[in-house]
Amino acid sequence: MKEIIISLILRILIASPLFYIGISGWAGFASPFLVLAGGIILARPFASLLAEPFGKLFWSGERFDRPQPMYGIPQSKRAKGLYEESMAGFAKIAKDYPNEVQPYIEMIDIAIINLKNPERANRIFQDGISALSKDEDKEALAKVYSAIRTRLNSKPSN
Repeated sequence: MKEIIISLILRILIASPLFYIGISGWAGFASPFLVLAGGIILARPFASLLAEPFGKLFWSGERFDRPQPMYGIPQSKRAKGLYEESMAGFAKIAKDYPNEVQPYIEMIDIAIINLKNPERANRIFQDGISALSKDEDKEALAKVYSAIRTRLNSKPSN
């Protein structure tokens, strides 16, 4: 952004005499062409100055140093009833991406909802708490674990 502003200031210094001569009419029939030349000189940095903030609305410019985790395969295995294969997929994601909360949440959900195994869910929760480095991630995992555990003893209402 700083480079754009410096470029704009330098180009204003160059374009200002063209604008002055063109608007004052000293150049006669060439006056509109001098104004046009001044506008062309200013166009690129001015457009960059406007486009950069608006462009971030659509393209954040954020880059990842490696591919993001693929949750689709273990989720599809869960949907097909292949719970152990799904757990293995989420465990691999948790191993490969140690700061991700989502694989632990998914494994806890499978252990409680599908496998009805609260002991396994507790082990997964403990593994997640020890693996996660951020306190807010640990708190989020604890909240979700507590919420999912309440579903273990709930009975469907008729």
